[in-house]
Amino acid sequence: MISGSKNLSYFSRGVRTYGSKPVIAKSRGRWEFEFIFKGRARPTGVDRPFLEETMPRLYVFHPDSPHGWTDDVGEFSEIFVLQFKDVPEELVERVGPTKPILIELKESDRRRLYLRLNEIWDMLKGGGARASLQVQLLLIELAAFVVGQDNDIDPKTELADKISRAINWFEENLGENPSVENAASAVGVSTSHLRRLFAQAGKPSPQSELARLKLEAAQRCLLNGWTQEAVAQFLGFSETSAFARAFRDGCGQPPGAWLVQHQGTREN
Repeated sequence: MISGSKNLSYFSRGVRTYGSKPVIAKSRGRWEFEFIFKGRARPTGVDRPFLEETMPRLYVFHPDSPHGWTDDVGEFSEIFVLQFKDVPEELVERVGPTKPILIELKESDRRRLYLRLNEIWDMLKGGGARASLQVQLLLIELAAFVVGQDNDIDPKTELADKISRAINWFEENLGENPSVENAASAVGVSTSHLRRLFAQAGKPSPQSELARLKLEAAQRCLLNGWTQEAVAQFLGFSETSAFARAFRDGCGQPPGAWLVQHQGTREN
């Protein structure tokens, strides 16, 4: 076992005979990445059909996931196992105490990861700052690989995430005259796909959400003493009259009349 980085608490490799020396199921208290490069070693204590896996593979476990290891009696498996105290948030969202991840490794991934893990192993034996930085880089590489390979993502969670990110992007870029096309690009989908996501969630269209956010921003600006000309320029309207028409369409009142009615709620 080798440990080097402050975040890496355990790193081991070699041949394991889990069939004759099984590992008892328990929570490790750490994020565990176990690579099975050869053999039929498999986890126990998890509610998932791992038992028939034979290809090179990677298992990822949450710190609170109780699991052990077993194998066919008399057989052996070649493994690498790493345990980290913390992992990137993108991985945390995908791995739960009752939801470990299993990824079958393609031959190209198996070769690349096997060489990379051996490289880090050799670096850690020498220690030093470079080895520690390489461990941090390895964790990012592993997290990116798992996120890119894992298809077991709740569609509702992914749907809500993309919609939330698009709305947040609109809010953060109101002064840059944002478009639906810009927002779609920012969250990594096509414009038509973003519209479908909003529709699937039962929400108004992205364009309607953008109009709502612009209207709310305009109201805040007017209450804080901005002129209509300044608000129109800030929100990307070509003319003040265009802003006034959009405001009236959204509020049912022209900006001036609306402001007179709401002056008592002026923000500090």
